[in-house]
Amino acid sequence: MLKTAWTIGHVFGIPIRLHITLLLILPLFGWIFGNNIELFAEMLQIDPEQLVFGSYFIGFLLGIGLFASVALHELGHTWMALRRGMTIRSITLLILGGIAEIEDMSKEPTDELVIAIMGPLVSIILGVSFYALGAYLPNMVADLRIFLLYLGQINIVLAVFNLLPAFPSDGGRVLRAVLARRGNYLAATKTATSLGQSMAILFAILGVFSGNILLLVVAFFLYIAANHEYQTNLLSSTLSGFTVSDLMTRDVVTVPAHHTLSQLLAFMYDEKHTGYPVVNGDDVVGCVTMQDVRKVDVGQRDDYKVQDIMATDLHTIKPKADAFDALTKMSKEQIGRLFVFDQDELIGIITRSDIMKGFQLRQIERREKA
Repeated sequence: MLKTAWTIGHVFGIPIRLHITLLLILPLFGWIFGNNIELFAEMLQIDPEQLVFGSYFIGFLLGIGLFASVALHELGHTWMALRRGMTIRSITLLILGGIAEIEDMSKEPTDELVIAIMGPLVSIILGVSFYALGAYLPNMVADLRIFLLYLGQINIVLAVFNLLPAFPSDGGRVLRAVLARRGNYLAATKTATSLGQSMAILFAILGVFSGNILLLVVAFFLYIAANHEYQTNLLSSTLSGFTVSDLMTRDVVTVPAHHTLSQLLAFMYDEKHTGYPVVNGDDVVGCVTMQDVRKVDVGQRDDYKVQDIMATDLHTIKPKADAFDALTKMSKEQIGRLFVFDQDELIGIITRSDIMKGFQLRQIERREKA
């Protein structure tokens, strides 16, 4: 999902990315804000006729201001995560907020607590600052005054929404951190997830009865995100203790780089695998999969060799790496296997299937012990 995003800048050396969904939703937010500009002006006792720019133009600028505020909110999380010694891969602005992609996210409750609370704190500071500045300006600069006051309110609402004690909001992470201090991390995750899904169902019901499409969109994404968070933590918890070497296939079957694609296909049918490391003598020089073969017309497969279509960018991992880290790497890079190297020697291959077999075995073990 995060692949369809463009890098628009860097902060702290971290890429800030703009997801395509944001471009799709921005006009909707501009329209929603624009519809409320005149009402907001009347509440402030400002004559709408004083506005130099149209309501929808101000609404569009507010939409941009909202997502700039979301970016600052995520930078609050990022700054605290960096202070706690974590690595941030990127920040992506999405349809309903932002995601700071944190590598090796700490499961220490105190770390999660302070990282989670920093985003809403930034939003509150922004909201109070914008509101105070807007309140100070005279009515003669009505457009700017309305923009600042409205953006101040948006940030306060953003902070309050994110403090709801349910996943995937920051409040849900705060709740999990508090519960995890007293008990099991996975159980704490399940509680916060259940609250998040209940909140999503409530938003969906409100959206249906009020005819509010935005509430329905929020409900859908909340429910999916909450479920994804729990499933990810269930995988991480269940696979805990497994290393790559525990689950990998050790008898590595390779194919020579000089074989034709017809020879390769016959080999695949015999071995019943769809991906192989490619060797030239004793050296591993690439990887070839069934998908690579399918890119070549059937009638030309005798004219191409494996070395002509193989990928030379090998995705590798160390044998002592955690199995869950291997699964995460495969998901991020959208691949089905990793080559396991011990120094410069290929000693195994680990696939998604290998990891899921380990997951199933661990679940069986836990059920038998229960």
